[in-house]
Amino acid sequence: MRSLSIAVLACALYGNPVLAEPVQPVQEPVHVSGMRNPELKGYRAMSAGLDEFEDHHDLAPNAKELRFKLRPRASAAPDAMDKLTLHITGDTVSIPVPIAADGSFSLPRSEQADDEDADLMLNKKKGGYRWHADVRSAGVPADMRRLGDLRLECKVVVAVAKEEMPLWVKLLVNSFLLTTDWCGVEKLQLSSHADRKITAATLVDGELRLPLEISDEGMGFVAPLGDRRYSNDARIEFRFADSTAPVLAPAASNTPPSPH
Repeated sequence: MRSLSIAVLACALYGNPVLAEPVQPVQEPVHVSGMRNPELKGYRAMSAGLDEFEDHHDLAPNAKELRFKLRPRASAAPDAMDKLTLHITGDTVSIPVPIAADGSFSLPRSEQADDEDADLMLNKKKGGYRWHADVRSAGVPADMRRLGDLRLECKVVVAVAKEEMPLWVKLLVNSFLLTTDWCGVEKLQLSSHADRKITAATLVDGELRLPLEISDEGMGFVAPLGDRRYSNDARIEFRFADSTAPVLAPAASNTPPSPH
Protein backbone atom coordinates (compact mmCIF):
# COMPACT_ATOMS: atom_id res chain seq x y z
CA MET A 1 0.00 0.00 0.00
CA ARG A 2 1.17 3.53 -0.69
CA SER A 3 2.51 5.66 2.11
CA LEU A 4 -0.01 8.01 3.66
CA SER A 5 0.63 11.69 4.18
CA ILE A 6 -0.35 13.09 7.57
CA ALA A 7 -1.08 16.41 5.92
CA VAL A 8 -3.51 14.86 3.44
CA LEU A 9 -5.47 13.05 6.12
CA ALA A 10 -5.50 16.03 8.46
CA CYS A 11 -6.80 18.13 5.60
CA ALA A 12 -9.46 15.54 4.85
CA LEU A 13 -10.83 15.00 8.34
CA TYR A 14 -10.30 18.42 9.85
CA GLY A 15 -11.36 20.54 6.89
CA ASN A 16 -8.11 22.47 6.46
CA PRO A 17 -8.14 23.70 2.82
CA VAL A 18 -4.45 24.57 2.53
CA LEU A 19 -1.25 22.60 3.02
CA ALA A 20 1.17 25.06 4.56
CA GLU A 21 4.35 23.23 3.57
CA PRO A 22 5.41 19.95 1.99
CA VAL A 23 5.59 16.96 4.31
CA GLN A 24 7.29 13.62 4.01
CA PRO A 25 5.12 10.52 3.66
CA VAL A 26 5.12 8.10 6.57
CA GLN A 27 4.84 4.35 6.80
CA GLU A 28 3.35 4.28 10.29
CA PRO A 29 -0.44 4.12 10.74
CA VAL A 30 -2.11 7.52 10.92
CA HIS A 31 -4.32 8.04 13.97
CA VAL A 32 -7.17 10.54 13.88
CA SER A 33 -9.26 11.42 16.92
CA GLY A 34 -12.37 13.57 16.95
CA MET A 35 -13.61 16.18 14.51
CA ARG A 36 -13.53 19.94 14.22
CA ASN A 37 -15.94 22.34 15.98
CA PRO A 38 -19.35 20.78 16.55
CA GLU A 39 -21.00 24.10 17.51
CA LEU A 40 -21.63 25.04 13.89
CA LYS A 41 -22.08 22.07 11.58
CA GLY A 42 -24.20 21.87 8.52
CA TYR A 43 -27.39 19.86 8.78
CA ARG A 44 -26.78 18.42 5.30
CA ALA A 45 -23.36 17.13 6.37
CA MET A 46 -24.74 15.46 9.49
CA SER A 47 -27.61 14.03 7.42
CA ALA A 48 -24.99 12.29 5.29
CA GLY A 49 -24.10 10.38 8.43
CA LEU A 50 -27.71 9.26 8.79
CA ASP A 51 -27.68 8.07 5.18
CA GLU A 52 -24.47 6.13 5.76
CA PHE A 53 -25.95 4.46 8.84
CA GLU A 54 -28.92 3.26 6.79
CA ASP A 55 -26.80 2.17 3.81
CA HIS A 56 -24.43 0.07 5.96
CA HIS A 57 -26.79 -1.04 8.72
CA ASP A 58 -25.73 -4.63 7.99
CA LEU A 59 -22.56 -3.93 9.97
CA ALA A 60 -24.72 -3.55 13.07
CA PRO A 61 -28.14 -5.04 12.27
CA ASN A 62 -29.17 -5.06 15.94
CA ALA A 63 -28.44 -1.35 16.43
CA LYS A 64 -31.79 0.41 16.72
CA GLU A 65 -30.63 3.90 15.78
CA LEU A 66 -27.69 6.18 15.15
CA ARG A 67 -26.96 8.66 17.89
CA PHE A 68 -24.34 11.37 18.06
CA LYS A 69 -22.56 12.22 21.29
CA LEU A 70 -21.09 15.50 22.49
CA ARG A 71 -18.34 15.73 25.08
CA PRO A 72 -16.37 18.66 26.43
CA ARG A 73 -12.73 19.10 25.57
CA ALA A 74 -10.16 18.62 28.32
CA SER A 75 -9.79 22.40 28.70
CA ALA A 76 -13.53 22.94 29.19
CA ALA A 77 -15.02 24.07 32.50
CA PRO A 78 -16.39 21.41 34.88
CA ASP A 79 -19.94 22.59 34.18
CA ALA A 80 -19.53 22.54 30.38
CA MET A 81 -22.42 20.11 29.90
CA ASP A 82 -24.79 22.01 32.19
CA LYS A 83 -27.73 23.67 30.44
CA LEU A 84 -26.30 22.66 27.06
CA THR A 85 -28.87 23.02 24.28
CA LEU A 86 -28.83 22.17 20.57
CA HIS A 87 -31.01 23.55 17.77
CA ILE A 88 -31.27 22.99 14.04
CA THR A 89 -31.36 26.57 12.78
CA GLY A 90 -32.06 27.86 9.28
CA ASP A 91 -33.65 30.88 7.63
CA THR A 92 -37.05 29.99 9.05
CA VAL A 93 -36.66 26.55 10.59
CA SER A 94 -35.79 26.10 14.26
CA ILE A 95 -35.92 22.59 15.67
CA PRO A 96 -34.81 21.84 19.24
CA VAL A 97 -32.78 18.64 19.53
CA PRO A 98 -32.93 17.10 23.03
CA ILE A 99 -29.56 16.19 24.54
CA ALA A 100 -29.59 13.18 26.90
CA ALA A 101 -27.78 13.12 30.22
CA ASP A 102 -24.86 11.27 28.62
CA GLY A 103 -24.45 14.01 25.98
CA SER A 104 -26.02 12.00 23.17
CA PHE A 105 -28.73 13.07 20.76
CA SER A 106 -30.72 11.71 17.84
CA LEU A 107 -30.79 13.86 14.72
CA PRO A 108 -34.28 14.15 13.20
CA ARG A 109 -34.92 14.15 9.47
CA SER A 110 -36.17 17.49 8.15
CA GLU A 111 -36.71 18.32 4.50
CA GLN A 112 -37.11 21.99 5.42
CA ALA A 113 -33.77 22.05 7.26
CA ASP A 114 -32.13 20.45 4.25
CA ASP A 115 -33.71 22.94 1.83
CA GLU A 116 -32.56 25.89 3.97
CA ASP A 117 -29.05 24.45 4.42
CA ALA A 118 -29.57 24.76 8.18
CA ASP A 119 -26.88 24.46 10.86
CA LEU A 120 -26.63 22.62 14.16
CA MET A 121 -26.03 25.24 16.83
CA LEU A 122 -24.99 24.83 20.46
CA ASN A 123 -25.59 27.57 23.01
CA LYS A 124 -22.03 27.43 24.35
CA LYS A 125 -18.74 29.00 23.35
CA LYS A 126 -17.17 27.74 20.14
CA GLY A 127 -14.27 25.29 20.45
CA GLY A 128 -15.28 23.68 23.73
CA TYR A 129 -16.75 20.40 22.49
CA ARG A 130 -16.06 17.35 20.36
CA TRP A 131 -18.54 14.95 18.81
CA HIS A 132 -18.57 11.37 17.63
CA ALA A 133 -21.05 8.89 16.22
CA ASP A 134 -22.50 6.37 18.66
CA VAL A 135 -23.76 2.98 17.43
CA ARG A 136 -24.80 0.38 20.01
CA SER A 137 -26.06 -3.09 19.13
CA ALA A 138 -28.65 -4.63 21.42
CA GLY A 139 -27.27 -7.38 23.62
CA VAL A 140 -23.75 -5.97 23.95
CA PRO A 141 -22.85 -5.30 27.61
CA ALA A 142 -22.55 -1.62 28.47
CA ASP A 143 -18.88 -2.04 29.40
CA MET A 144 -17.93 -3.68 26.08
CA ARG A 145 -17.97 -2.63 22.42
CA ARG A 146 -18.70 -4.59 19.24
CA LEU A 147 -16.33 -4.22 16.28
CA GLY A 148 -19.11 -3.94 13.69
CA ASP A 149 -20.61 -1.04 15.66
CA LEU A 150 -17.25 0.74 15.60
CA ARG A 151 -16.89 0.13 11.87
CA LEU A 152 -20.29 1.70 11.27
CA GLU A 153 -19.37 4.67 13.49
CA CYS A 154 -16.28 5.19 11.35
CA LYS A 155 -18.35 5.20 8.15
CA VAL A 156 -20.71 7.79 9.64
CA VAL A 157 -17.87 10.10 10.75
CA VAL A 158 -16.11 9.84 7.40
CA ALA A 159 -19.37 10.47 5.51
CA VAL A 160 -19.88 13.71 7.44
CA ALA A 161 -16.28 14.75 6.82
CA LYS A 162 -16.53 14.02 3.09
CA GLU A 163 -19.66 16.15 2.84
CA GLU A 164 -17.78 19.13 4.29
CA MET A 165 -14.53 18.91 2.36
CA PRO A 166 -13.74 20.12 -1.18
CA LEU A 167 -13.92 17.61 -4.01
CA TRP A 168 -10.19 17.88 -4.70
CA VAL A 169 -9.40 16.76 -1.15
CA LYS A 170 -11.62 13.69 -1.46
CA LEU A 171 -10.01 12.79 -4.78
CA LEU A 172 -6.55 13.28 -3.31
CA VAL A 173 -7.24 11.00 -0.35
CA ASN A 174 -8.88 8.43 -2.61
CA SER A 175 -5.73 8.35 -4.70
CA PHE A 176 -3.54 7.78 -1.66
CA LEU A 177 -5.79 5.07 -0.22
CA LEU A 178 -6.61 3.52 -3.60
CA THR A 179 -10.24 3.28 -2.51
CA THR A 180 -13.24 5.41 -1.61
CA ASP A 181 -13.84 3.24 1.46
CA TRP A 182 -11.50 4.97 3.89
CA CYS A 183 -12.67 2.94 6.89
CA GLY A 184 -11.73 -0.27 5.08
CA VAL A 185 -8.04 0.67 4.88
CA GLU A 186 -5.90 -0.84 7.64
CA LYS A 187 -3.38 1.98 7.61
CA LEU A 188 -6.00 4.62 8.45
CA GLN A 189 -6.63 4.00 12.15
CA LEU A 190 -9.33 6.07 13.81
CA SER A 191 -9.40 6.34 17.58
CA SER A 192 -12.69 5.23 19.12
CA HIS A 193 -13.96 6.95 22.25
CA ALA A 194 -14.19 5.08 25.56
CA ASP A 195 -17.07 5.91 27.90
CA ARG A 196 -14.73 5.81 30.91
CA LYS A 197 -10.99 6.13 31.25
CA ILE A 198 -9.29 2.83 30.40
CA THR A 199 -5.88 1.34 31.07
CA ALA A 200 -6.19 -1.61 28.68
CA ALA A 201 -8.36 -2.81 25.81
CA THR A 202 -8.42 -6.28 24.26
CA LEU A 203 -10.21 -7.39 21.11
CA VAL A 204 -11.74 -10.87 21.51
CA ASP A 205 -12.82 -12.80 18.41
CA GLY A 206 -13.39 -16.47 19.19
CA GLU A 207 -10.06 -17.84 20.38
CA LEU A 208 -8.16 -14.80 19.15
CA ARG A 209 -7.14 -12.02 21.54
CA LEU A 210 -5.46 -8.81 20.42
CA PRO A 211 -4.25 -6.07 22.80
CA LEU A 212 -5.20 -2.67 21.41
CA GLU A 213 -3.39 0.65 21.58
CA ILE A 214 -4.77 3.14 24.11
CA SER A 215 -5.21 6.73 22.87
CA ASP A 216 -6.45 10.13 24.01
CA GLU A 217 -4.86 9.78 27.46
CA GLY A 218 -6.92 6.71 28.26
CA MET A 219 -10.20 7.99 26.84
CA GLY A 220 -9.81 6.18 23.52
CA PHE A 221 -8.55 3.01 21.85
CA VAL A 222 -7.54 1.99 18.33
CA ALA A 223 -9.45 -1.00 16.97
CA PRO A 224 -8.55 -2.81 13.69
CA LEU A 225 -11.52 -1.40 11.77
CA GLY A 226 -10.05 -2.11 8.34
CA ASP A 227 -8.75 -5.61 9.09
CA ARG A 228 -11.37 -7.96 7.67
CA ARG A 229 -9.79 -10.94 9.38
CA TYR A 230 -11.68 -9.86 12.48
CA SER A 231 -15.45 -10.38 12.40
CA ASN A 232 -18.06 -7.71 13.03
CA ASP A 233 -19.15 -9.66 16.12
CA ALA A 234 -15.71 -9.42 17.76
CA ARG A 235 -15.91 -7.68 21.14
CA ILE A 236 -13.64 -5.18 22.85
CA GLU A 237 -13.01 -5.83 26.56
CA PHE A 238 -11.66 -3.06 28.78
CA ARG A 239 -9.76 -2.57 31.99
CA PHE A 240 -11.09 0.63 33.47
CA ALA A 241 -8.91 3.03 35.42
CA ASP A 242 -11.37 3.00 38.32
CA SER A 243 -11.54 -0.80 38.48
CA THR A 244 -9.13 -3.53 39.54
CA ALA A 245 -10.81 -6.18 37.39
CA PRO A 246 -8.18 -7.65 35.03
CA VAL A 247 -8.52 -7.94 31.27
CA LEU A 248 -8.12 -11.54 30.09
CA ALA A 249 -4.53 -12.21 29.10
CA PRO A 250 -3.85 -12.44 25.36
CA ALA A 251 -3.36 -15.90 23.91
CA ALA A 252 0.07 -16.92 22.73
CA SER A 253 -0.88 -16.06 19.16
CA ASN A 254 -2.99 -12.92 18.95
CA THR A 255 -2.88 -12.31 15.22
CA PRO A 256 -5.09 -14.32 12.86
CA PRO A 257 -3.42 -16.12 9.97
CA SER A 258 -3.23 -14.24 6.70
CA PRO A 259 -6.02 -15.16 4.29
CA HIS A 260 -3.50 -15.31 1.46
